[in-house]
Amino acid sequence: MLGLLWVVGLGYACAQATSAKTNADLAFEAATIKPAAPSPDGHTHINYPEGGRFSAINITLINLTGWAYDMPQKQILDGPSWMNSTRFDFQATTDSAADVMLRAMTSEQDRMVKRRMVQRLLEDRFSMKLHRETRVLPAYDLVVAKSGSKLTASQSNGKSYGGGRTYFHAEGLSMDLIAEQLSQITGRIVVDKTGLDGRYDFKLKWTPDDAPASEDSSPELFTAIEEQLGLQLKPAKEPVAVLVVDHVESSSPN
Repeated sequence: MLGLLWVVGLGYACAQATSAKTNADLAFEAATIKPAAPSPDGHTHINYPEGGRFSAINITLINLTGWAYDMPQKQILDGPSWMNSTRFDFQATTDSAADVMLRAMTSEQDRMVKRRMVQRLLEDRFSMKLHRETRVLPAYDLVVAKSGSKLTASQSNGKSYGGGRTYFHAEGLSMDLIAEQLSQITGRIVVDKTGLDGRYDFKLKWTPDDAPASEDSSPELFTAIEEQLGLQLKPAKEPVAVLVVDHVESSSPN
C-alpha cells in the first residue's frame, strides 16, 4: 500500500510539473499593434477577460511594461522618451488549446500567466531587453502623521480607484497600493513606512501648485495628505528595486 501511495504521489507531482511548464510556455498566437486611435475618454484600458484574449487601448509602452512586470512606472528606468509618450492599441489572442487552459485557471492565475505572455510579446515585437537591479533614488517616505491616521478601514471585497488633476478616490487599497498611487500623483517613488496593515478607503482633494488660489480651494497636495489622510510624505533617498531598459525598438504597425 505504501508503494502504491508513493507512485500515485509521484504521478501527481509530475502532472503538476508538466502543467506548470505548459503554463510557462503559453504565448499569444496572433497580435496586432497599431498607433492608438482617438480615445473617447482619454483613458488607458487594459482588458484580459477569461480565456485567450488580451487588449490594451491608448497605452504607452512604459505603462504596459509596468503592468506586465508588476512594476511601478517610476521604477522602470533608462528607456527612450517615446516609451512614455507614444500610444498604442494592442489586440492579442491565443490558439484554442491555450484558450481552454486559461479558462480553467483562477482569475489570479490567469492574470499572472497573461503578464508573462505580455512580457514575451514585448520581447518579440519590440526587441525589449530588461534587467532588474537595486538603485538608490530620490523618494518620499510615507509615514503616519503625529495626528494619527485618518484612513477608513475598508468594508469592500475588492478594490477600485480613480482620480484627476485635483482629486483621488479609492476603496480597498493596501498601503503598498496607496504608496504606488501617491507615487503617480507626486512624480516620485513613494515607499510605505507607515506600518499599517489592512485595506482602506479614502478621498483626497487638493489644489495643484499652478492653480490660482481661492477662498474655498483645497490645500496643496502635501498638506491635503496630512490633513485628510493623517499621513506625511518625507523627502528621502531609498534603495529601490527597478527595471532597467537595456534595449527596445519601436514596433512596426500591423
